[in-house]
This record gives sequence, structure tokens and C-alpha cells, in this order.
Amino acid sequence: MRIALVSPYSWTYPGGVTRHIEALQGQFAALGHDVQVLAPVDPPDRSSVRRHRGAVPQEREIPDWLVPLGRTIGFSANGAVSNLSSGPEGVARLRRELKHGGYDVVHLHEPVVPTLAWDALMSTRAPMVATFHCYSANALSNNIAVGMGARRRLNRLRVRIAVSEAAAWTGERFFGGHYRIIPNGVAVPEHVALALAEPVSPERPLRIAFVGQAVERKGLPVLLRAFEALREHVPAELTIIGATPEEVDPLLLDGREGITILGKIDDAAKVAALEASDVLAAPSLGGESFGMVLTEAFAAGTPVVASDIAGYAGVVRDGVDGILVPRGDAAALGETLRSLALDPQRRAALAREAAASAQQYAWPRVAAQVLHAYEDAIAVPEPQGTASRIAVRVGAAPADRRPRSPARRIPSIEPARPVGARARRPVVAALRKATMGVVAAAILTGSFFALQRIGVDRIADSLLHATPPWVLVALTLMCASMVVRAVSWHAILKAALPTAPRPRLRDALQGTMIGVLMSATLPARLGEPARAMIVARRLGRPREGLP
Repeated sequence: MRIALVSPYSWTYPGGVTRHIEALQGQFAALGHDVQVLAPVDPPDRSSVRRHRGAVPQEREIPDWLVPLGRTIGFSANGAVSNLSSGPEGVARLRRELKHGGYDVVHLHEPVVPTLAWDALMSTRAPMVATFHCYSANALSNNIAVGMGARRRLNRLRVRIAVSEAAAWTGERFFGGHYRIIPNGVAVPEHVALALAEPVSPERPLRIAFVGQAVERKGLPVLLRAFEALREHVPAELTIIGATPEEVDPLLLDGREGITILGKIDDAAKVAALEASDVLAAPSLGGESFGMVLTEAFAAGTPVVASDIAGYAGVVRDGVDGILVPRGDAAALGETLRSLALDPQRRAALAREAAASAQQYAWPRVAAQVLHAYEDAIAVPEPQGTASRIAVRVGAAPADRRPRSPARRIPSIEPARPVGARARRPVVAALRKATMGVVAAAILTGSFFALQRIGVDRIADSLLHATPPWVLVALTLMCASMVVRAVSWHAILKAALPTAPRPRLRDALQGTMIGVLMSATLPARLGEPARAMIVARRLGRPREGLP
């Protein structure tokens, strides 16, 4: 079988989807299939660094089976940075490859993500399968995709795969269709070495691992607060993988005692760190559809303590191979870790079950399920009659030839909040809405009186008689003045705050621009404290930095 695996994400800024595709390629190739990966590639040069907010691409060897599809740009999405193709070059190369590649099946990953898989949905006639990796309850972003024709485009798929129940929920809620659950895979060693938990002593602290970026949705600040309290009661060590010291230091309140920061390391070193740990802490706040790091811990024989969010609850069997705690609750996380530190027998039992759970996510098993999906896609009969063929070709009818399953409102799969939280939430939400309504009314009223005082006719006359080049010159001077002001303020901040964490120029730029706009639109020069608060929050210690 000749297979095309299409990725919208940069090959040299690898993430979970990229690792998933690379593993599938290896499994299929070992079975004798002809597999090509079609993905963007960012070379290690200055242009790539500029396009990705200072992040340097990995210098990875480009294998023969990889078809490069141009460069990408880093976009903030779902609490992280997604490195996506944004220009016509990648689309042109993809269309050319799909047209002349002679593929039996085309497997699209994240088909709703622009622009590569999104374009392929309508530009190839080969049987198409798609994997939905993302869990999102964001009605705004998903409905924008719907408004751009996502449902019609997704009708061109013959098989839809979701990596979890959470990802399938997103698809059914916003796009409709039928989904089969095939999880992300993990490399499971033949023999998982399970070291029996030793009694806790000063020489044998509880070893905790965290794997993830220092972005808000990964919940690292929650873990740090829990650990800072935990180490006061029991011997404990925390190893942080994926985040750098420069990213972690602003989040610390009481120093690095007991904390080891490994930064970005290769897979072998990550596996070794997980195997050496007693427990993996995964305190994500949301936005996770599966959590590959959980199954990686299982494969290392390491149980997990994870947030009870939808994506994680579908992987962790609470109390069997891990423990689920309320998301964002540092006290609950710390107490759970403390109980495990004092109960080595329970840790050992969780570790044995974690190793057993890993088998269901082993790559050979996952790859076999995906191949079966390919066979089903190829076996779908072609529509009969000109009208049916045209309807399928334009996405007006589903290509899987199954009864329509339209998008529908379905209950949330997020865990219910505690009774106390539920009781307080409507009151807080009502107060928030009322406050926003008052503010909006005040802004509209003020704008109305301002327009009346200035005169709408005078504003229109000014706009009609303005000279565009001079307007551009004025805007340029205004922006340049804010940049110069931010540079000077950054120099003052560095002198005033000589100890870590040091303020960054981009924080000063953002604070200055927000402050200037607030001072121009609000009374009492509220922009001054606003810009101070912006930078103080970026430093990680608002209470100390704001004064």
C-alpha cells in the first residue's frame, strides 16, 4: 500500500503530532508499505528564528521518505505555539505531490488546521482518512471553521479517527460525522523494569517528574506551589523536563531547592528520567485531548498524578494506574503527592498497573488499527450516478456513504466542579457579566457624548481631507516613539531589578503600548500602573515586582 501522511506542523519544531506521524511511518515501513510523510520543514537559519518568536528549530536529518512543504510561522493557539504553514508555496507542493504521487490512501492529521490538510480535503481524489488530535470546547474558533466550510470539507473523508473520546467530542459537537477512537501510541519496551518502592527516608526522597512546556495550560505553576509546600513535610525531588531555567525561575517563590531543570532533552534522556521517577505529575489546566506524556510514563512503569480534565480522564484509571486530582488545585495535588510519599506499597501497585496499561497503547497495536481504517477507506464503494458523484466531490454528501450525523449540542465531558464551587460560580458569573455590562454601557455613553461634542461632521471632514502619506508618517512616528520609550524603560527596569528574573525587552514593549493606550482613553493616567502590572506579571512575582 502506498500511503501519504500529511502533517500541518513543522518537522523541525516537533511536537506530539509530529512524533505520532514519525512513529506511524516507521511501523508501516517495517510492514513493507511505501510511506511518504508530507510536512513543512524549517531550516536552522535566522529567518526560522524570526518566524518562531526566537525559537530555534532542531537540526534533524531529512529522510528520503519526507517531502518538504516549505516553511512555517509560529502561531499562538490553545495555550501553546503551533508552527503552521501559511504561504502558497506549501500548498502548491502538496497539491503537486498528491496529484502525481499515486497514493492508495491519504492520511491527514488535524484536517481543520490551516492550511495544508485543509486544502488537501478538496484538492485530491484519493481515499482520505483523517486523525483529529485536538480537544477544544471553544465555540468561537470552531464556529469560525464551520463558517469557512469545515463541515462540507470534512464530508470528503471516508474514515474519521479521533485519538480520544475528548477529541471525538469536539468533532461530533462542532462538525458532525462518525469517529472511531484510535489512541496515540507509545514505544513499550519488551520488559518494563519495575523497581519496588523503597521506604521513604532522608536518603530516598519521593522523585517527581514533570514533562511539558512552561505555558499556562500545562499547569507548571500549580505543581511548583504544591511542591514548595510538599518539601516542607516530606523529602521530595522534582525534575522538570521541557522547560528551561529561564522559563521556570520567574515562576518560583522560594528558590530551586530540590528542583532539577533539564530543559529540552532527547527522547532517550526523557525515558531515562521517567524510569528514574516515582511518579509523573501532569497538572494541566485544560486543552489536552490525550496526553502522550501519560502513556510515556506508563511505558516507563511510572504512575501518574494528573488533573481530572477530559483528555486525561480517558487515559488514567483513577486509583488503578494513577490518581486524578481537581485541576488548578495545588493543595489537592500536594496532599496526593504527600500520601504517595508515605505509602510506598501503593506506589508499587500503581506502577505495576501503569506498566500493564501501557500495552494497550503499544505502537504495533495502534498501527494495526490505523491500517484497518485505511482498508475500510479504500473499500468504500464509489457513488453511483452523476448527481451522487458530484455531491460527494463537492462535499455536499458524506464520502463514507454512511447516514448523515450532523453536528449537535452534546453534554460537556469535563468533570463537574465541587458543590461549593458550583454554588458560587453563578453568583461570580452574574457579577462579572453585570460589571462588563456597566463598563460597556459607560464606554458607549462616553463615546456618544464625545462624538456629539467633537461633531461627527468634523470627524468625517478630517478623514475625507486627510493626506494618506502624512497619516502613515504620523502613525510611524507614534509607533517609533513608543518603541524608544520602551527601550529606555527597559534600561531603567534592568537597573532597578538587578536580580533574577530579569525583565525582557518584549515585556517592556507590551507594557508600554498597553499603558499608553490606557492613558489615552481612561482618566487619572491609569496607564502607568497598568504597564507596571503587565511587567510585574511577566516577571512571575506581581506582589514584589509591582511596587
